[in-house]
Amino acid sequence: MSNRTIIIFSIFFAVAIVGSSFIYLYRDQAELLIADYVAKITVCGNIADEEGCFEKNFCEGIYGPSCPECNDLEFKRCQRVPLKVQAELEQEKGVCQSTGGEWYRSKLGNFCLCQPAGLNKIFDPAKGCINQ
Repeated sequence: MSNRTIIIFSIFFAVAIVGSSFIYLYRDQAELLIADYVAKITVCGNIADEEGCFEKNFCEGIYGPSCPECNDLEFKRCQRVPLKVQAELEQEKGVCQSTGGEWYRSKLGNFCLCQPAGLNKIFDPAKGCINQ
C-alpha cells in the first residue's frame, strides 16, 4: 500500500471513531431534543383516543360521566398539561423517588406510592415520603 492510501484510511478511521464517540456520548441529549420537539409540535387536542393521550407525558385525559345522570367515567378529550404543572410534577417525582417512594402515573393522575419506603408513610410534595 502506498503512503497516500494509508493516510486516507487513517483519516477515515479517525473520523469514524470521533463520529461514533460523539453519537455515543450525546445520544441522551439528542433523544431529549427529539422528545421536546415532538412535544412542541403535538397538539393534544387532536388526539382522539385515550391510549394515545396517555402515552404522551405532556398530555392529560379529561374524564366525565357518560350521561348527565350516570356515575361512571369515560374519556372525553385530551388536553396539554401546562408547563408549570409539568415542572411541578417532575419535581414531585424526583422528591418521591429520592425518598424511597414509587412514582405512579395512571390515566386519572400522577401520585407517589410511599409503601415501598415503609409503613405509615405519606407523601408530602416538598419533603417526599414522610412518617404520618
